[in-house]
Amino acid sequence: MIIAINKQIVGVVRIGVKSYDSKVVVSGNIVEIYEYEHSIITGFSNNKSRGVGRSSVATDDDKKRNRELVLNRARRDLRRLINSNIHMYGVKSKFVTLTFADNITDIKKANYEFKKFKQRLETYFDFRLKYTCVIEFQKRGAIHYHVVFFNMPYIKKSKLAQIWGNGFIKVNNIDNVDNVGAYVCKYMSKNFIDDERLRGHKCYFSSRNLYKPIEVKDKKRVKNIIDSLPSSSLTYCNMFENEYNNTLYKQYNLNIEKSKQEVRYL
Repeated sequence: MIIAINKQIVGVVRIGVKSYDSKVVVSGNIVEIYEYEHSIITGFSNNKSRGVGRSSVATDDDKKRNRELVLNRARRDLRRLINSNIHMYGVKSKFVTLTFADNITDIKKANYEFKKFKQRLETYFDFRLKYTCVIEFQKRGAIHYHVVFFNMPYIKKSKLAQIWGNGFIKVNNIDNVDNVGAYVCKYMSKNFIDDERLRGHKCYFSSRNLYKPIEVKDKKRVKNIIDSLPSSSLTYCNMFENEYNNTLYKQYNLNIEKSKQEVRYL
């Protein structure tokens, strides 16, 4: 009997098993609430999956769905990272678009030029810059960059263009944008899914030592945070359902004034 039971549980390792039924993710002034119908269990490791090859070959549809999941996850992570760092360094953050005068379509070459530009800019200011950078492809296939500089002081546009030295620049006004992370993520288009040039490359990259979003799962702390949020800052509310769980998702934007508030229920 003991042997039979051991065979049923072989491969499952219990490592500090924990559970939670809600969590909060704080990214600057954007607060996300997840409330689950069924508790989320963590701390299990399945040894059976280790060292074992795939039992089936992924189809093209499977690969495309996986790329869509990866892109959506990248958008979420980028949105949170930007919102965790926007206006956190004593100066206004700047949103800059960098384009090439030449029709550069090779990512390695373009990334090399961006790296050299960053080094020249840091030499000019004499300190390390904090930033995130999103790659976008123009219709003609050319690469350009959308960069949020979190700690860059004021610099004349002409001087910035001179330091870039590869083409044109555009400084975008984000002073009145209440969710900069979501605003920048719109440039991560669905074309990323099918563009072969991005295989093996990141669709965005960032400097080191940026502030990270804060995730809270402790039941008491989650409740305290939820209770402290003004109802007027709720901007989005939706129920997500799948075969495993139902999740009530809410997003609060503390940047938005009550008089300008509009809640979307989907």
